[in-house]
Amino acid sequence: MTTSRSVLVALACAVAAGCGGGGISAPRTAPVSGTVMFKGKPAVGVTVKFHPKFDMGAVKFVPNGVTNKEGQFTLNTAAPNDGAPPGDYTVTFELMVAGADKAGRDTDIDAWKGKYADVASGKAVTVQKGENQLEPFKLD
Repeated sequence: MTTSRSVLVALACAVAAGCGGGGISAPRTAPVSGTVMFKGKPAVGVTVKFHPKFDMGAVKFVPNGVTNKEGQFTLNTAAPNDGAPPGDYTVTFELMVAGADKAGRDTDIDAWKGKYADVASGKAVTVQKGENQLEPFKLD
């Protein structure tokens, strides 16, 4: 029993050491906010994703946010409202609603059926150092 406890303590220390000192750190970010309009009206509940066109390192962060009732969003990368690392991005949009898959199971589906979710045809944006208040994204 003592050997098991010693092994368990040693394993816990190794895990704690592995998670603490050499972990992955979040990139430096700049505040980013904007608005999404759909057919001229604020788009509510839209997931906005910024796909980087540059290398962020070992982990590919995808800054994202969700629009409020005014269609406004603030980006999050590693913490709430921390923005996005400066650089060039392709922006995509999804409006997730309750639905069912082909087998009839409940799931969330994109109300726009992927029309604005394709990275290849997304909108180009550059995030600068400092505050970034983006021009409204106008979807039709």
